[in-house]
Amino acid sequence: MKRIFTLLMLSLAVVACNKDKYEYPSGDKQGFGTLSFANLYVGVDESVEEIGTRAAGTVSDADDTYNITVTGADGTVYFDDSYGKAKLAGGISLPESKDGQTYTLTARSTKAEVPATGWDNPVYGATEKNISVTAGEETTITEIVCALLQHKVTVDYNDDFKAMVRGNSTTKVTYNNDSGSELSFALNYDAATKRVTREERAGYFNVVEGGTTLEVTFSGKMDLNGNGEEKVYRMTKAFTDVTAQSWRHITFIKKVDEEGNATFDIQINDYVEDLPLEEVTNAEESTLGADPNAPIGDGGIELISTCEYDITQPITIPAISTPLVLTMDAVVPNGVRSFTVDISSDNADFMGALDVVGGAHVDLVNPSELAMGIFDIVPFPHGAELAGKTVVPFDLSAAQSPILAFKGNHTFKMNVQDKEGCKKEVIVVMHVPTY
Repeated sequence: MKRIFTLLMLSLAVVACNKDKYEYPSGDKQGFGTLSFANLYVGVDESVEEIGTRAAGTVSDADDTYNITVTGADGTVYFDDSYGKAKLAGGISLPESKDGQTYTLTARSTKAEVPATGWDNPVYGATEKNISVTAGEETTITEIVCALLQHKVTVDYNDDFKAMVRGNSTTKVTYNNDSGSELSFALNYDAATKRVTREERAGYFNVVEGGTTLEVTFSGKMDLNGNGEEKVYRMTKAFTDVTAQSWRHITFIKKVDEEGNATFDIQINDYVEDLPLEEVTNAEESTLGADPNAPIGDGGIELISTCEYDITQPITIPAISTPLVLTMDAVVPNGVRSFTVDISSDNADFMGALDVVGGAHVDLVNPSELAMGIFDIVPFPHGAELAGKTVVPFDLSAAQSPILAFKGNHTFKMNVQDKEGCKKEVIVVMHVPTY
């Protein structure tokens, strides 16, 4: 989660001495000004900035335990106490800024140093530099933004991946090639029950200057093809441009290669990177914003009708007395990497039927065992019929009989990504009238 402190950003408000509510020190205290905490406010924004997404949050009051520190250019600490004590103090006297010397205000959710790593221990903060203080005047506080000072990492595995696990495994995450900045996410296997459980806590890594690399290594015993052949596999991926204020949710998934064999992949939200087994492969993925290396265009991906229907328009499914011929080719010049279908309908019974067979989102390249049932309703090609192919024939004629049971409009959004990373979305609508 990302927090936002709403503190006050330092701006000068010059106030005449006879109007100021503070009584400035006299004698040896001449030459001092005031840094006011009178209107200090700290808030918390519970929003999350996840790789590829950004969600706004609402600001709520922080508790009084947050720490406020004010230091001089020479390192002298003039204030180091809680937010609550700062509000009670109302302000502090500081020597006038001279010869370009200024002050720094730091806000932190903890007084302790940010640890190199830790479980479920986010630290939030912000630093406002170059604060100038003028003798006999008041420097008030406006707004600064404090956010997560670490990089957050969570690790998960899809059901098909966990079904291949045959022993205790580990995903080791290392920041900046530093063994002192390393966490091991356990994946435990119970041989008696064949139950797999994972480390569900979030790991936090302190982001330091010059540190930009995060290495993720999985190691564990697997039966990739369900034939009893168990081996220890290892896979490594390195991410660059690792920054604070961001969160990588890493998911290991089972996929099928062009020959129909099982393999591993790592998915970062919607980004999937193919990785080989039993060797180390480095791949880069930009943390925030668009990938600068992303391919331009759709790679020539097309869905071409090979029947009399214009598949860019709603397709009316004929009565059973008139056989349906519905064929098309998916043309993917660079070869299919991923092919998913999102299904929606204005018929609640149709959507309910989909729920029984795995839901309305279908991964055609790597369908789950439950999702195999959907191919009895709509006979999509899947698995090795798709992976790596440049032309994939679709024959959906056999969908006529089962789909006639569900009146209404059924929308199939096909999401295709090729091996170069090019993507295209194609929508096919089937209309079933009342006969």
